[in-house]
Amino acid sequence: MNRNRKQTWLAVVMLLLGVSAPCSVKAEKTNTSAPNNFAPLAKDHELASVWNDADFQRRLVGSYGFASEVEPKLQPDELEKYRTVVIPILTNSDSKKIVATLEGLANSKASAVLDFTLGNVYFQREDLTNAAKHFEMAILKFPDYRRAQKNLAFALVRDGKYAESIKPLTRTIALGGGDGKVFGLLGFACLSQGRNVSAEAAYRQALVFEPENLDFKLGLVKSAVGTANYDYALSILDELIKQYPDKDNLWTLQANLFIQKEQPAKAAISLEMLRRLGKANVQSLNLLGDLYMAQESRDLALGAYIEAMAKDNGQNPAKALRPAQILVSRGAWGEARELFTKIRASATPLTGADDLKLLKLESKVAMSTGAGAKAIETLEQIIQKDPLDAEALMLAGDYYAKNNQKEKAEFRYRTASGIAGYEADAYVKHAQLLVQSQKYIEAAELLKKAQKVKQRDNVQRYLEKVEQLGRTARS
Repeated sequence: MNRNRKQTWLAVVMLLLGVSAPCSVKAEKTNTSAPNNFAPLAKDHELASVWNDADFQRRLVGSYGFASEVEPKLQPDELEKYRTVVIPILTNSDSKKIVATLEGLANSKASAVLDFTLGNVYFQREDLTNAAKHFEMAILKFPDYRRAQKNLAFALVRDGKYAESIKPLTRTIALGGGDGKVFGLLGFACLSQGRNVSAEAAYRQALVFEPENLDFKLGLVKSAVGTANYDYALSILDELIKQYPDKDNLWTLQANLFIQKEQPAKAAISLEMLRRLGKANVQSLNLLGDLYMAQESRDLALGAYIEAMAKDNGQNPAKALRPAQILVSRGAWGEARELFTKIRASATPLTGADDLKLLKLESKVAMSTGAGAKAIETLEQIIQKDPLDAEALMLAGDYYAKNNQKEKAEFRYRTASGIAGYEADAYVKHAQLLVQSQKYIEAAELLKKAQKVKQRDNVQRYLEKVEQLGRTARS
C-alpha cells in the first residue's frame, strides 16, 4: 500500500478516537487516493437521487467520526489497543484482516464505538446484514447512540427493509439527528407501507431542510394521492410543472390524477402536452386514445392509437388489439378498419391467438356494416381451426340468427353454452332465438340456467316477461 493510502487510514482512525492526526497526515490529506464513498445505487433505483447525492455520501463517510460530548467513549485500555493493534491493521489492504481484528475487539464488554465502527466497515463493504447487526449491538449497549440509530436506518433502507427502518429513523429524529435526508427516507419508508398520513408529515419536514428537492415533493404528491387529497396533489404538481416542464413523469402523474377526479378532458390535455414534448410512450398514447374515445372524439383517438403503434416501428402489433377492440365496441367502424389496416401492414405479422382475435374483430365490423357473408366465411374458418372458440361460435350464431338460419344459430349457441365463461351469454342468446319461434317454455328454462350461472337484473326481467308470454300463450 502506498504512503498516501496508509496516512489516509491513519487519519480516519485518529478522527474516530477524537485525537489529532500527525502533521504529516494533515499536510498530505488532500492528495489521498483512498476510497471515500459508499457503493452507489443504480440510476433507475427509486432512492438513487438520495443515496448517490454527494453531500449524503460525505455524511456517511463522516460518520466514522467521534462526537465525544453525546456518544460513548473508548476506555483507556481500548484506546491503547487502537494505537497498537487497530491502526497498524488499518494500513493493511486486506479488508478481511481489518474485519477480523475489529471483530476480536468488539466483544460484549467493549465500547459501543467499536461495534459502530465495525458496522460502518461492513456497511461500506455492502455487507448490509452484518452492518445492521453491529449497529444494533452498538445501540443495545448505548440506546441513545444517535449515529448508530441513523446508520442502522440507512443500512436497512439500503437493504430494502423499509418497514424495519422506520423505528431507527424516528429514533434518530427524537435524538436530534433529523435532517432533510432522514425525514425524506422516513417519508419514503412510510409511503412504502401505506402509511400515507405519516409519509406526508415526514416529507413536509424534509422539505423544510431541502425546499427544492424534487423527489421529496413527488413523495408529498404520492402521499396526498394515498389519502385521496387530489386537489392538494394537483396544486403541488402545478408548481413542479412550472419548474420542470420537460419532465415527462410530472405530466403523466397529472393526467392520472385528473382521471381519478373523473376529468378526462383535463387528463387528455396533460397527455397532449407530453406528446408535444416528444416524450409520450406507447402506454401514454394509448391512454390518450382511450380518453378521446370517452369524449366521443373518434378521429383524435385513432390518431393517438396509430402513433402508439409507430412508436415501436410496428414491431408489436398485438398491443394495438386492445385499442381496436375499444373502437369496435364503441361502433367506430371506419376508425376500426383503419387500425386493422395498420395492424395488417405491420413489419411483424400477428400469429396464433392474436391473429384469430383480429379476424373476429374484423368479422364484427363486417357484420355490422352489411358485409356479413364475408364475415361468416371468416368465422367458420376460425371455428374449423378451433371448434371451442366460444367468441367465434357466438358471432356465427348471431349471423345465422339474423339471416333466419335458426337451426345453424341454435347449434352454435348450444355449443358455446358448454364452454366455461360463455354459458350465461350463450343461454340468453339461445333463449332469444326460441322466443322468436314462440317457444316460451324452453326459452324460460334456458334463461333460468343463465341466471344460475350469472345473476343479472336485466336477464331476470326478461325471464319474467318470457314466463308471462308463456302463460298468455297457454290460456
